[in-house]
Amino acid sequence: MEPRVFKGAVRALQRLNNLIHAMKPAPTAMNAARHLVVVRASVDRVYEQWSRLEDLPKFVTPLREVRRIDDTHFSYTWHPDGNDQKGVFYIILQIPGRRIAWRTMSNGFMSGVVSFEPYSQEETEVTLKIRSIFDPPSLSHRMEEYLGNFKRLVENGDTIR
Repeated sequence: MEPRVFKGAVRALQRLNNLIHAMKPAPTAMNAARHLVVVRASVDRVYEQWSRLEDLPKFVTPLREVRRIDDTHFSYTWHPDGNDQKGVFYIILQIPGRRIAWRTMSNGFMSGVVSFEPYSQEETEVTLKIRSIFDPPSLSHRMEEYLGNFKRLVENGDTIR
């Protein structure tokens, strides 16, 4: 390699290193939680219900509306503490019948993955993992509530509204 090219590459790496060190950590701390539920339905039926993302408000109670933008992006409106907020999330991984992972596009607010594991012919273990700005006890409580709502929706056809 020519000395001039090498020196240019070194300078570029030094600038990159300076930028990395100058970056500040995210202003909001993220917390993580994991919860699971066994649903009395086949894995195909359970996955199909969850993958209808426009139906998320049926069991995630603060969500007011979810609309498809394209194959991987969705807009949502939610009402967490008395006022509507809007955002966009996108699907970062989807393995049919097995897993769906997503991330919101603003402020690193939330990311998550839901996994579907056959427990038996007619039972499916649904595991939800979330990273969020909610404090851990609140996040865990919300996940337990939403999965309970989802279980009732699939098993009984109940809509939680």
